[in-house]
Amino acid sequence: MPYTPTVWVSTVTAVDAAPMNNLETQYEQAMADILTVAETEVFASAAPPLAWTDLDISAVVGTNAVLVLLKVGVTVNPNQYAFRINGDGEPTLTLRYAANTVDLPVNEFAYVICATDANGILEWIANANRLTTIDVVAYVKRE
Repeated sequence: MPYTPTVWVSTVTAVDAAPMNNLETQYEQAMADILTVAETEVFASAAPPLAWTDLDISAVVGTNAVLVLLKVGVTVNPNQYAFRINGDGEPTLTLRYAANTVDLPVNEFAYVICATDANGILEWIANANRLTTIDVVAYVKRE
């Protein structure tokens, strides 16, 4: 939105529109760089991985290290999921009710927070083959 000069009290000089518009543009760009709302499906299958597997979400987040908010859904039967940064090396799926794990009943969804590596890749695992959907809801670059 363009700058409109303010009527200032005495001894204060109004700023020209051009510097204020530039400041507003920089602010809007900074806000856009902080949080990106994506709402994009990145997985939909009845065969989620039963071993730690890469989930490449770089088509949505770019080749960037990001902190991502995922929406994980399951239908038909309950299932458990865990997510981690690519290459983390944690050995098993263990639900600890943390921000990166979820235990879903039938026809439910939950939100999960996870980091990706510098290439926009994370790893995930499920405990059974169930119809699963994963959406990238939003992300923040980790610079």
